Amino acid sequence: MMPAPAALLLAATYVVEGLVLGVNPAELTVVVSHKEIAGVMPAMAMPVKVRDGRELTKLRAGMRVRLELVLDPPRSYARKIRVLAVDNSIEEGGRKIALEAPKERVALGDVVPDFTLVTQDGRVWPLASAKGKVVVVQFLYTRCPMPEVCPRLAATFAAMQRRFAGRGDLLLLSITLDPVYDTPEVLSRYATLWRSNPSAWLFATGSVEQVRAAAGRFGIVFWPEEGVITHTSNIAVIGREGRLDALVEGLSFTAKQLGDLIEHYLGRGSDR
Repeated sequence: MMPAPAALLLAATYVVEGLVLGVNPAELTVVVSHKEIAGVMPAMAMPVKVRDGRELTKLRAGMRVRLELVLDPPRSYARKIRVLAVDNSIEEGGRKIALEAPKERVALGDVVPDFTLVTQDGRVWPLASAKGKVVVVQFLYTRCPMPEVCPRLAATFAAMQRRFAGRGDLLLLSITLDPVYDTPEVLSRYATLWRSNPSAWLFATGSVEQVRAAAGRFGIVFWPEEGVITHTSNIAVIGREGRLDALVEGLSFTAKQLGDLIEHYLGRGSDR
């Protein structure tokens, strides 16, 4: 048996940031994909016990959290879990104005109402056609000038396509927020740029009304402003039975964390 690392021989407490993958109140456990703890453990997905079940009541899959991880061999547990909220607000006239989530936003655990869009190959595509698969949805647009936003979202899905290559039960879906410009032809070129496999990663558009309705289901707010489209960013994980399993708000996540979240739901087999 390998000796325990010296850093783990004595009780120690570390502040950890991570993405919640799942919560099990019955077992007082939260599964977190966390960043590296330097000199102690690499970035990984792991279940962590809590001593107070009330710490779990506020947690949902996809949330970013900061917590204290207490390593007291052979036990470990989490405490002081704090949700890192996303600042969905804009500045106007020197003051911040909070953006209200669309009324049609789907609650976690509820079935996502069907919607129909058009894919990069011109095919009419209803969400219901993906039942039985885990569907991961993001929103972007091809003319986005900010590399840290839409191109980063596309690059993250490219990484997911590589990580889960060959998984027939996973579908990545990128929906444009600029449907007037982003026709199927434009999306086809964009998909080629990102080397998307259309059986694993779809790009979709539709009428302005269709796109707005789809975006609203996942809490996306967007509007044109000075030649660009300003928008919030959420990534949704829809389970095999069509329920909204997780929602990652904002862009403060790593590709590994998103991949760990997807892997968690792929491994569940079914929603319930």
